[in-house]
Amino acid sequence: MASRVEATITADTATAGSRMWREAEHLLHQLEHRWSRFLDHSDISQLNRAEGRPVVVDPSTITLVRTMVEAWGLTGGRFDPSVLPVLLDAGYRTSVDDPRRVTTLPTSASFTGDSAIGEIRIDVHASTIELPRHVALDPGGIGKGLAADLAVGHLLSLGAAGALVSIGGDLAAQGDPPDEGGWIVAIEDPLAAPNIVCTLLVDGGGVATSSTRSRRWVRHGEECHHAIDPRHRAQSLTDLAAVTVIARSGWLAEAHATAALLAGSADVLDYLELNDLSGVATTWFGGVLATSDLADDLSSTQPVLCPGGFG
Repeated sequence: MASRVEATITADTATAGSRMWREAEHLLHQLEHRWSRFLDHSDISQLNRAEGRPVVVDPSTITLVRTMVEAWGLTGGRFDPSVLPVLLDAGYRTSVDDPRRVTTLPTSASFTGDSAIGEIRIDVHASTIELPRHVALDPGGIGKGLAADLAVGHLLSLGAAGALVSIGGDLAAQGDPPDEGGWIVAIEDPLAAPNIVCTLLVDGGGVATSSTRSRRWVRHGEECHHAIDPRHRAQSLTDLAAVTVIARSGWLAEAHATAALLAGSADVLDYLELNDLSGVATTWFGGVLATSDLADDLSSTQPVLCPGGFG
């Protein structure tokens, strides 16, 4: 997933924790092979090339696409995984891990601004998915968030008392943390890494960051980023460098972080408060905005208590 993966596991012994992690790591590799748009044989690539035909996929891909549809609805369309054709036109075709891996789509694939996400047909019993002919999906950040959720669930099923899995900084956590009071999560300053904006103490759920600082490239002499605004069918002009959101799961935190980033500094807090979410946003000018439950504690050296399960 072109990301650094880290895990914290609460287990009886280090040996037991290592064994559990090897199994969870295997699961993440499987998800990568099924979900990556840069792999020709993946479920996602086959769906994107099917041009309206049903495709038999792994049950995990059914979960992924159903999650995408739900996230699209919950964010009022601000999160839209079908903007992939716009992203490719902007120049993000090649994997940052391997330049030999390039995303290709049929000529029928397009994003018109009138999303067809709600028209996706999923047959759980037959394990098939049918995309509208012109639709192509990009798991992107929501794939990382959901993969973290599934990895944590797998670790708990293997006997872990608690687990936190972070994929590129998007994380999920459940169960008993190693530190008293909760899972400690540091939010990095997107403009001055490795400085920390604040440190959170969460009792579970998901924490995800959407940023215009990551996944950048130069096209026609101009620097581009991967945050596409579906309302304008173009790269977002948001004045936010990053938004971090706490929600009840990794995938939901990621979807809302994307939507909040697109809202810009004028509307980001209204969006988070409306959806009963905790979050922190950093502007391109270095200003920091936070929801009311976090704002008073941002300058504190102690972790800010922030219960999971919001949103």
